[in-house]
Amino acid sequence: MAAVETSVAGRIARLKLSAPPLNILTTALQIEMLEALQGLHKRRDYNAVFIHSGVSGVFSAGADVAEHRGRGNVAAMLKAAHALIAELLRSPVPTLCFVEGPCLGGAFEMALACDQIVAAEKATFGTPEIQLGCYPPAALALMPWKLPSLLASELIQGGHGISAAEFAQRGGARVADAGIQAAMEQAAHNYANLPRGPLIETTRLLRPGAAERFLAQVGGIESDYLERLLSLHDAEEGPEAFLAKRKPAWNHTESG
Repeated sequence: MAAVETSVAGRIARLKLSAPPLNILTTALQIEMLEALQGLHKRRDYNAVFIHSGVSGVFSAGADVAEHRGRGNVAAMLKAAHALIAELLRSPVPTLCFVEGPCLGGAFEMALACDQIVAAEKATFGTPEIQLGCYPPAALALMPWKLPSLLASELIQGGHGISAAEFAQRGGARVADAGIQAAMEQAAHNYANLPRGPLIETTRLLRPGAAERFLAQVGGIESDYLERLLSLHDAEEGPEAFLAKRKPAWNHTESG
């Protein structure tokens, strides 16, 4: 079974993450999502893209920590993640991310690339990368666009999670009071009955040149990640400690 299930029905395109138990966004899965989006962008029979999970109670725990080891693995992971985000930003129609359960790290970055985030009451969001001795490059580019700057700094620098209720209160999402499934059905009814042409024009003007702006900004961050961050002991120690299920032994060195 594919880790990403793609369907188009009732003028709604859906990308469903189906990689239990945690929908880890491996490099391979993100490439699969990218290719699914590229395929959708050749079609004209849908008015919105919905991204959601097929795993009950979980959206995604984010990128594969094992792929944070080794420069080659990291470079491939970042390339795939940023290409996927750029493709989301190129979507001609609105993109909606429906989140149930944890939405962390790279998954949160992917959600931020969407036009709207709809969250279940028990959903949680966060960029815990600093706890692994690294940082989220795409979030550094996207969060200042999408979120209040103080919230962006708090999430990226602190690495803690935030509840759906607080995220909504602070301007980041809409809570689906009646549940994710009901919210998806309501949104599907709404977007299926909107005119595609005007919807495309509206979407284009809401995020003009977003993919190109994102790639231009994240390119420099990505280079810093590979050349500066990966030279630090703590950037290597974090993933190793996580995978070994032990407390990291930071040396707090500021240069490699």
